[in-house]
Amino acid sequence: MHAFNVLAFTKGYILVPLDFRCHFNGFHYIVRPLLVEILAREQPLSVGQEAEVSCRAVGARPPALVTWWLDGKQLTGAETQTQNSDAADPANETISVLRWTPRMEHDRRALTCRAAHASLEHSAIETTMSLNLHYMPIVSLELGSKLNPNDIEEGDDVYFDCVVKANPPAYKVVWEHNGQLMTHNQRAGVIAGSAHLALQGVSREQAGKYVCTASNVEGDGKSSPVSLQVIYKPICATKTHSPLIVGAALNEAVRVTCEVDGFPIPKNFQWTLNNSMGTQELDAAKFTIETHSGRSILNFTPSTEADYGSLACRATNLAGQQIEPCRYTVLPAVKPDPPLNCTALNLTDDAVELRCSAGYDGGLRTTYYVEAWAAGSLVANSTAASPLWRLRALGAGRALKMVFYAHNARGRSEAVTLRIHTLSRLALHTEAKSSSGWDMSWALGSAAGLAGALVLVLCLALLLKKRTHRPMQYEAPLQNSKGYKGTIQSNNHSPIQPDDKNPDVVPLGKDFNCAREADRPPEPPPYGAVVSPPAASRSSGSLHDARAHTPHTPNTPASDAQSIGTLAEDRRSVTSGTLSRRREVVTTRTPLLANARESCV
Repeated sequence: MHAFNVLAFTKGYILVPLDFRCHFNGFHYIVRPLLVEILAREQPLSVGQEAEVSCRAVGARPPALVTWWLDGKQLTGAETQTQNSDAADPANETISVLRWTPRMEHDRRALTCRAAHASLEHSAIETTMSLNLHYMPIVSLELGSKLNPNDIEEGDDVYFDCVVKANPPAYKVVWEHNGQLMTHNQRAGVIAGSAHLALQGVSREQAGKYVCTASNVEGDGKSSPVSLQVIYKPICATKTHSPLIVGAALNEAVRVTCEVDGFPIPKNFQWTLNNSMGTQELDAAKFTIETHSGRSILNFTPSTEADYGSLACRATNLAGQQIEPCRYTVLPAVKPDPPLNCTALNLTDDAVELRCSAGYDGGLRTTYYVEAWAAGSLVANSTAASPLWRLRALGAGRALKMVFYAHNARGRSEAVTLRIHTLSRLALHTEAKSSSGWDMSWALGSAAGLAGALVLVLCLALLLKKRTHRPMQYEAPLQNSKGYKGTIQSNNHSPIQPDDKNPDVVPLGKDFNCAREADRPPEPPPYGAVVSPPAASRSSGSLHDARAHTPHTPNTPASDAQSIGTLAEDRRSVTSGTLSRRREVVTTRTPLLANARESCV
């Protein structure tokens, strides 16, 4: 069995199955929608951003009418697109696109897409989607519920609650105090979390405006500022450790202002005078109180010398009375001291900067003066609240006398002078040229010094190289051939004595030890030969031959002469630099020990 639509025959319609789509003999067949759905989106819907939402209706013939509804109210701004509407194609569908900007109040509401035929009753079908809108955090900051904002004193513990509403959830929460970012610092008593801020032992410096800011992918949400009021006792607004000096003349009224800082603003003040007569509280009629600014002004008139002393001012507010009073020293008003240590700075051809140290101002407001004089004429002058001036248009190359003094209500101080001489324009040009010439001569001198250092290094390198290649020589003194001949002749007539003065003869005794090199005399041995390479000496070969064939031949004067001659030739070869560096073996034979040989290495 098929399901049938009930159609009115009077209008030219017949009963057809719902899944049958065609026309026959002039009759038109109407089929209501079979399916309607809201198409999924890749990106979520965000509050305040225009978005497109699509709905698809399938199976309607002719194409269905698609409408959008939100909480029972129809939305406008939808566009309908019909696809595959040919009667021969049974897969016809209708697409409706809604362009719409959601608002915050639409979150969690139901969005409905409805498809129907205008000519058929009860043919509408619909689908609904719950809106999950993304939006930046909505943040509110609140003071702790158990705290009284009007009764927070120094030393109390304070905490704030940061309430965040966001989709998606916030990934970061930061805190600000008077526009400055706060960081977690438990040692300082600041505990900053994602939802709470705690201040342990709050101080007066922590009073002010607090803000918390939460962030998600949609943006940053900032709360409205919340003011934290910390009640604390008054303190002196003037941050000075020494009492202020007030100069007052006898029977002359002076105004002394006491300004304090406290919360709430103090409304009660107390003045006392401490002098040689003791400490006494001044009458309230002598001072006034400004409740809006938190200060008091005392009109003080010393009538006798005993009225001079120390004034003290204390203020009182809701937190209590001021602990450390504001102090003022009242002294007899006198003329100020002159400026001290005056110097000239940045002197040019027509301007100068002058600076002095201020002396005692006499307890009154003081003005400082400077005058520039040249040849008895006033060139320039200036006044300042502090001893610092800048004078211009003084003239080039002029000798000036600068006069300094101070003045207050009691009179003018003594004057101090300073003599200066402005630069001439020609001197400025000469100085500039000499400066550049000095720079050039310094550069040339540096280059010459560098060249000399390089030449010296090259000379030292060549000298070291020459000494390195020089052949090794003996340190023993050498005699000429005549000395050796004389020695040979004396040896032919008499035997060699131990005390012979010939420097080439080394007497040997029984106790002589060749191993002790330190005890050897610097002279070479009298007899023997120096062993050298075959090409360097002819005596080495004859010496070895003699030792090989006649090892026990006694020493004779002739043989001694031959040995000494051989030694002389070897010495000549040594002095000529033909011997190589190698170990030397010296063999000696003496008349007393003819058959014995001593060798030293």
